[in-house]
Amino acid sequence: MDLNIEDLKCQTSINYDKILCNCKNVSYRQAYSAIAADKLTTVESVSEKTQACTGCGGCKEKIEHLLEYAKKNEYAPLNF
Repeated sequence: MDLNIEDLKCQTSINYDKILCNCKNVSYRQAYSAIAADKLTTVESVSEKTQACTGCGGCKEKIEHLLEYAKKNEYAPLNF
């Protein structure tokens, strides 16, 4: 999937504080910040840092999208 900042904004309803992982109450901002800061490359590494995707696993695809976005954009921080 080819993601850009507009896709990410739409995915998070223009609100990066929206919850990505309901089980562990992890926001998109928290997950992406961990990904960008440590240049994480796997869902497992994001889970280790944030606890996201350690409950029901329903947020796995969302985390995969964030990882793809981060890689594509060289782990640039979100500026919105």
